[in-house]
Amino acid sequence: MDDRLKQLSHHQSTIIGLDECKKSAVCIPLLRKEQGYDILFEVRSGKIKHQPGDICFPGGMVEPSETSFEAAVRETQEELLLSRDQIEVIGRMDVFLHTGTGLLLSPYAAILHDYEGTYSEDEVAEVFTVPLDFFLYTEPEVYEMEEQVLLGDDFPFDRILGGREYRWRKRKETVYFYQYGHRTIWGLTGKIIHSFAKIYAGPDDGR
Repeated sequence: MDDRLKQLSHHQSTIIGLDECKKSAVCIPLLRKEQGYDILFEVRSGKIKHQPGDICFPGGMVEPSETSFEAAVRETQEELLLSRDQIEVIGRMDVFLHTGTGLLLSPYAAILHDYEGTYSEDEVAEVFTVPLDFFLYTEPEVYEMEEQVLLGDDFPFDRILGGREYRWRKRKETVYFYQYGHRTIWGLTGKIIHSFAKIYAGPDDGR
């Protein structure tokens, strides 16, 4: 076996295209209550270009000079006007990869201490809370979304079998909807909270 083949046995595998992904991070903020925990959500400000009015968690893009952990904490501080010592990060939850947009999102569960309902009006229209138990014992509505493949006129159709009539695989995405009163929690936030609830419930939950 030559040296180049030998080095393959020492290769540390990664995900192809990972370095091209847009990396972001969010915080799943927990508030301790007498009966357990509430989860804090934001309503995005109407001043924001991207998805104004949507319900989300504090978070944003990871800067080149920081880790996803640091980005989640920084964004939470900025959006909720908190100091670093008010944010007790519990851990990193399941990472979400959206192949359609090339987004790699890292959610971090964290307890907020001495939070008094503050937020930056430049980014947040309002905040509200939902008991964690709601997500543990409420099944979301589940829908399937189909994504269409759109290609430019310069795509080399003549080099693939079938050309413009090539049968592309349908790309589907599961979308979760939680309805809490008049609040609709869905999309990426719905995916994150659905995953988090399963992790929190644990493998022996029995539901």
